[in-house]
Amino acid sequence: MKRVLVVLLVLLLTVFLVACGNGNNEETSANEPSGNRQDDQVSDGLTQEGKKSEIICDNYNAFKDAQKIYDDYVLEQSHSHEVVSVMLGYVTVNNLRILNYLLPLEFYGQSLKTLNKIDLSFETNMLRVAWADDAELIYNEGSGYLLKGTDTNGNILEVKTKYDKNTDSLHVEGYKDGTLDLVFEYCKTAGGYAAQYYFETIIGYDKATAIEGWCTYRTIFGGYNGSCARFDNVTSEPVAIFANAPDAESFIAGATHWFTIKDGQFLGKLKEKEF
Repeated sequence: MKRVLVVLLVLLLTVFLVACGNGNNEETSANEPSGNRQDDQVSDGLTQEGKKSEIICDNYNAFKDAQKIYDDYVLEQSHSHEVVSVMLGYVTVNNLRILNYLLPLEFYGQSLKTLNKIDLSFETNMLRVAWADDAELIYNEGSGYLLKGTDTNGNILEVKTKYDKNTDSLHVEGYKDGTLDLVFEYCKTAGGYAAQYYFETIIGYDKATAIEGWCTYRTIFGGYNGSCARFDNVTSEPVAIFANAPDAESFIAGATHWFTIKDGQFLGKLKEKEF
């Protein structure tokens, strides 16, 4: 539902901004020093036509669509499995917990789709409605996108995003009040995708007290076959898969919780229960 609302919001904002943009451009150009204009922060290469293979929002959504097909199939098949049906959540990422860092990916490249060039002001206006009303977006050809803003709880957020079109891979770092809060990556593989998430989450309970630890979630899949895993209480960030697709077997080796599904059959270990 949240994704549908985001898409509808993008469409509405696109119509509004395109309609209003022509009337505001001349006034903005006349009154705003060129050194402060966000458009000047975009590299010449990225403003040219023919860059649509680099549209982050489209490629990210292609990954999400493929993952949803896989996840829905896993959920359907799990209904008849006594262990996976109960413990699937051990290797499933709660996207609501990290939504603040992933939501902006829906907007990067929307101006290229609409205006046929990257316009950071266009995308910033969208982000100020959908993400944070003080959102500021900067682009650098070497380091990628840097997004800053304040969430509804007053936390200062920073989201750093790099995309590599040659490997269709993405790297995101999310910071809250200057402290790393999330690393997310995906990379296209020969048959599908690999992805990993690194953040602090609840890993258990001591009576009624939640126990949190840093975890790495990993998934690698092609079509309906693939694997999901979680590594608990990790002490460092995972080895990057940005522009470097991993091997399926080694990618989940040593996981605390994991399963592999092939041709509808499960193999794995969830909460120390092997199957």
